[in-house]
Amino acid sequence: MNNFHWPSSFQKLLMSISIFIVFSLSFWPVPGFGHPAGELYHQAGKAIQNQNFQEAETLLQQSITEFPSYPEAHHLLGLVQYQRTQNANTAIQALKQAVQLNPTFVQAHYDLGLLLLKKEKMEEAQREIQHAITLYPGFWEARLTLAKSFDQTGNIDKAIQGYETVLDQEPLASEALLHLAYHSMQGQQHDRAQELLTRLTTHDSQHSEGWYLLGRIFEQSQQFVQALEAYTHVIQIIPDHPDAHYNLGFLYQQQNQPQQAIEHFQRVRQLKPTDAEAYVNLGVLLVAEKQIDQAEEMYQKGLALQPNSVEGQFNMGAFYEFHQADLQKAKHHYQKYLDLGGTDVRIQELMK
Repeated sequence: MNNFHWPSSFQKLLMSISIFIVFSLSFWPVPGFGHPAGELYHQAGKAIQNQNFQEAETLLQQSITEFPSYPEAHHLLGLVQYQRTQNANTAIQALKQAVQLNPTFVQAHYDLGLLLLKKEKMEEAQREIQHAITLYPGFWEARLTLAKSFDQTGNIDKAIQGYETVLDQEPLASEALLHLAYHSMQGQQHDRAQELLTRLTTHDSQHSEGWYLLGRIFEQSQQFVQALEAYTHVIQIIPDHPDAHYNLGFLYQQQNQPQQAIEHFQRVRQLKPTDAEAYVNLGVLLVAEKQIDQAEEMYQKGLALQPNSVEGQFNMGAFYEFHQADLQKAKHHYQKYLDLGGTDVRIQELMK
């Protein structure tokens, strides 16, 4: 959960700029609409709107030649260069020039911070984003990005404080709700986490991660009906979500609904063929359903993936002892069970 996700706002930034190019309001000299630099800048905006980034870059460079102290042109040039080449270094230089020319250029500070995050220059990035927030305290998107960067660097207290501040400004900010709920769960504040996630999923009914965490909270508090509903929401949104299928299989197994459990564990097996526990659970369920051959296959596949599983060796031994009446094979697996640290007294006596 604490991995940094590149802000979607930056990914869409060029498109938003192409819709409406705004000159920042400041005391720095800005060319008028009749000035060649201004005309070139607006032509670049039209080129961006048409997805012609090469032309936009050329026009912006011409604009800067006409008026070198044009911070907006340097800013937009950096964004275009990054969009075109994915080379953060060149774009960073252009954005640094923009904020040097206009230190109150909020968006340029923020975008510079985003690119520095991309380069994993965390402290420098955090300073730039903080600068943007200082200039514009209501910039909650920047606060969210800063909080996530604190998360990534392990500064959890600052991250939590940041998410709380975001929610003070924007109570339905999905990412802040999700991350704060996760930290609340880590701190055993389940009521707080449930409240945050309920707010999130009520506001955004398609938020799969929110539903998944809500399912975990319900499961931990033994609210199994609500947990089933939450995980079902997850797979309605993301049908191939392996963890939600696994948890649904486990819950249906606990609720003595074997057919539903088998369906979900089979889906896990398809989505994550290396999930040994899914095979073991399928083995248990198939034995109960008297599908002995299929159960043996599942047990064997689970053990092949995880041969040092104490539980797996025990289950395999019990399978051969009680369902195949093959004591030799049973003892083979029971011995491995004991070698791995198993302590069942009955098995110890049997092996003597």
